[in-house]
Amino acid sequence: MVAAVLGVATYFALLRIAEAKCDAAVGGEVVPLDAQHPAELEAFEHLRSRIAAMGDAALSDRLEDLRQKQEIWVAPRLGPERWAVFVEALSLVKRIYIRREALLDPVAHLYRTPRPDIPRPYQEAHAWIGLAGALRHELAHHDGLRDEAPAYDAELAWYETVRHSPRLDEMPDEQRRAWEWGLASAVLSARKARAAAVGS
Repeated sequence: MVAAVLGVATYFALLRIAEAKCDAAVGGEVVPLDAQHPAELEAFEHLRSRIAAMGDAALSDRLEDLRQKQEIWVAPRLGPERWAVFVEALSLVKRIYIRREALLDPVAHLYRTPRPDIPRPYQEAHAWIGLAGALRHELAHHDGLRDEAPAYDAELAWYETVRHSPRLDEMPDEQRRAWEWGLASAVLSARKARAAAVGS
């Protein structure tokens, strides 16, 4: 009985250490996606609706499942070079952290330097597709892919599913052109990042 109690106590102590390690890896001050943080939760729901509108309701549902399991969090101090990041500690805690600015305002996150030469709808398409693709990338890590190259391959494959989604064909011409440009821009960014990650 004593051994069992000690075992449980040790497990929860290690769990707290693992959670602290994960949080520290992204700068701390993380917040869960719950009713106590309405702005973040509303933005997350909007993101999920955007992803469903891209034709991938399954990914939208998977993200909600992670939220309910408290495996997706918001990281206000995650650096501007990342949309999101997967962190694992002690084989006990697995979390995807989304940069807070990226969640609340993807365009501001992506276009840190104003680009008046790019129409706003094109910027928005690029930003939303890029954020969704980044989450698909980190989900690949969450599901067991450790190396960057296969995670980028999963992200790039996801972009192809968006490209061939009937939703794109149903858009008005100008909106479709914006999304096609945003998709091409996200693919280019992912390919460059993949090449940098593998050193080629």
